[in-house]
Amino acid sequence: MARLISYACLIAATALVAGYAAAEDNGETVRSGLPAPGVSLVFNEEGQAALPKGYRSWVHTYTAWETIATSFLDGKVTKTPELHSVYVEPNTYRIFMTTGEWPEGSLMVKEFSTTNTDPNECSGPPAYTCKLGTDTVIFPQERTGVAVMLKDNERYAEEAGGWVYFSFGHQAPPYEKFSPARDRAQCAQCHIDHVGPKDDYVWSVKLNQPGFRRDGDNVKLNLEAGLAE
Repeated sequence: MARLISYACLIAATALVAGYAAAEDNGETVRSGLPAPGVSLVFNEEGQAALPKGYRSWVHTYTAWETIATSFLDGKVTKTPELHSVYVEPNTYRIFMTTGEWPEGSLMVKEFSTTNTDPNECSGPPAYTCKLGTDTVIFPQERTGVAVMLKDNERYAEEAGGWVYFSFGHQAPPYEKFSPARDRAQCAQCHIDHVGPKDDYVWSVKLNQPGFRRDGDNVKLNLEAGLAE
């Protein structure tokens, strides 16, 4: 994706604008020679980030299922198990898969869904599995929250790896339009304590999730499947 605007300039120019910004072509590249992330978070005058638009069109790297637990989105116990789908901004993904490093401006989104608990179709806790013909499956019910992870060492130099986290609510859409950066104890500390600098504080890399694997032919296969060009 060759349409670029410098990340820092974009923040300054659009501080009062909601939404997201696709970058314009100015030839900016990262150290690897690849295009820099093509979407940047926009911040309002209070320093809150806007939820980026179109994130479901980004690279879907994997979906995980979690039992009923306390959600980091709001500190409350979830009503059902939840499915977590992780999306990575395309140029961010290209750079990571090619170099093994996360560039400045890296963006990842995790969207949450409840599990179908229809008693006519599905079993009860803990898994709420459902019957589909002769198969047993777990179905999502409705979307129920979204979080964003941003790498920005200029704006958040005091944070480990420059990573900062945003939560746009733990409820069905529409989500909250803006989010302040979350306190370290709410998100970052878990990444610091249990992931660390070796994997640049990214849980998905430490856990070797399929869409992040770089061993053998996985770089080629993941890039071909995740990106159209």
